[in-house]
Amino acid sequence: MARPPHAHRGLRMASPSGLTERLGAAFLLGLVLFMPPLLAVFGQGGWLAGIPVAFLYLFGAWIALTLVLALIIERAPPDPAPLPPDEPAER
Repeated sequence: MARPPHAHRGLRMASPSGLTERLGAAFLLGLVLFMPPLLAVFGQGGWLAGIPVAFLYLFGAWIALTLVLALIIERAPPDPAPLPPDEPAER
């Protein structure tokens, strides 16, 4: 008897952990943080404690994004056990 086309082929549904969504949100956050219009706001030539505000913003946003990504990855559930090898197809 032939197996239905959706039968086990080593494929799995994505787990409902939300990891993909959180990584996508972090990517979008990075896009927003480093968009030229927002960078132009901080690039007006201000200084804080002898350091240009633009540099403080760039490095602060970079560190914040790195910490967000580290938290997302560290809180991710471990990978599930690998699937057993496929059985040979019946003919």
